[in-house]
Amino acid sequence: MTGPGTNVILVGSMGAGKTTAGRRLAEALGLTFVDTDALVERAAGAAIADIFTRWGERRFRAIERRTIARAVAGSGQVIATGGGALMDPRNRARLLGGGLTIWLAARPDVMAARLRAAADRPLLNERDRSETIAALLLEREPFYRQALIHLETSDLTPEQAVANLLRRLRPPAAAVTVSSSQGDYAVEIGWHTLSAIGPRLAALGRAGQVGVVTNPRVGALYAKRVLSSVQAAGLRPFLINVPDGERYKTLRTLGRIYDELVRRRFERGDTLLALGGGVIGDLTGFAAATYLRGVAYVHVPTTVVAQVDSSIGGKTGVDHPAGKNLIGAFHQPVLVYTDVSTLATLPRRELIAGLAEVVKYGVIADDAFFSYVEAHAEAILGRVPDVLAEVVRRSVELKAGVVERDEKEAGLRRVLNYGHTIGHVVETCTGYGAWRHGEAVAVGMDFAARLAQRMGLCSAELVRRQRALLERLGLPWTPPAIAPAKVTRTMALDKKVARGRVHFVLPEDLGRVRIEPVEADAVAALWREGGRAARGRRP
Repeated sequence: MTGPGTNVILVGSMGAGKTTAGRRLAEALGLTFVDTDALVERAAGAAIADIFTRWGERRFRAIERRTIARAVAGSGQVIATGGGALMDPRNRARLLGGGLTIWLAARPDVMAARLRAAADRPLLNERDRSETIAALLLEREPFYRQALIHLETSDLTPEQAVANLLRRLRPPAAAVTVSSSQGDYAVEIGWHTLSAIGPRLAALGRAGQVGVVTNPRVGALYAKRVLSSVQAAGLRPFLINVPDGERYKTLRTLGRIYDELVRRRFERGDTLLALGGGVIGDLTGFAAATYLRGVAYVHVPTTVVAQVDSSIGGKTGVDHPAGKNLIGAFHQPVLVYTDVSTLATLPRRELIAGLAEVVKYGVIADDAFFSYVEAHAEAILGRVPDVLAEVVRRSVELKAGVVERDEKEAGLRRVLNYGHTIGHVVETCTGYGAWRHGEAVAVGMDFAARLAQRMGLCSAELVRRQRALLERLGLPWTPPAIAPAKVTRTMALDKKVARGRVHFVLPEDLGRVRIEPVEADAVAALWREGGRAARGRRP
């Protein structure tokens, strides 16, 4: 499911099945089961009904509040909460922010039937329990709906409810095949699959040395697991640590990788493995493309950007002080091995930044996918496993469909640069540090949409809808304080310049874009307008 260090929190009315399902779910996931009502009774030294009788509901809620605070401070748990726990604002903040929340819902008559023999429910002393439950549900349902996963249990057995939740918490594996001139390769998408990378490399026929390129932050989380798996499969792994961040995607860092490969007497039959995000993938791929005139490499992406975009298609390279990705080569991986559960440890800002590429796919290729992201924005931000896996899978399908038809970016593939023309300007002019790649792309997408609207290519509604989704996902859209002249000078070095004119990817409708040359003066004028509105806001 979500791995060590996280909680699954069940909310809902009494009789919805939180305790029964919670015990079984915890067992299936290998987590600890915690029932907050039981903890309240232990803390008070009395049954809940007795607490209500002796001291009243106010005393019960005070004990419950302290109990919940202690429970969510733990990790690796399935926590079943009392029916009224979310009514308290402090409980609500702790529970909704303390793990993956699941609302178990049921019809009032079903809950009443389940509680027919219960004598320990102090709020159900009225004659018509079904009416009482319905009244409580009417009051509480708006708060239950804030949970990230909703499951109607009225017509499910406990076994069926748990099976349903397990499918959502442990999504099935998927694979997308990408065809290229260097041969087909698979993008394998799974959940908690990282420990099986070694056998997968062996099954591919890889042998000898495996140079695992990563950075200290990712390495601290996953390198030991990868190295152990690779070694257990009979290969000889070693680690190459490079500094973390876009500003280190340089020829100097590439030289450090070369030096280590030379020192290790790395051969053409050996394998490089990129463990990390887009920067690690670009560096490792370019090293693989150029060392000994080409060695095999595998990408194990651990960020949203890498999983949905940069690991697919064979683009590799490094930055130059004058511009992003000016030095590079096309070199396809032999495998992209994606463990979506690694996104659980991704810092929130990195998660959000990567979602710009997800929105991009909806705009350029699939309006239904754009709608899916709109409908599941909160679940995506909440890292609901099956939703994240579906976002990655569909993004990979969409990118694969483009790069297969235009491997070397001769025409169609340029649509993948939507938002990137201005995005690269933002990154270059702010020094590859202040703005994440996805944040800069989000600014570029909004700029491109406004440019398209001004040129009569798209509607104001498209601009509004795209901007609204970017905002819901926490992405910026207002440009930073960069002089218009500097914007146009930097654009002049972009790879998309042809005959002195910058070509923009511009939306016509959701799912459909076109590429048009745009004069520098038009870009500068629109940039000034955005700059006046933004006042130099940073993400």
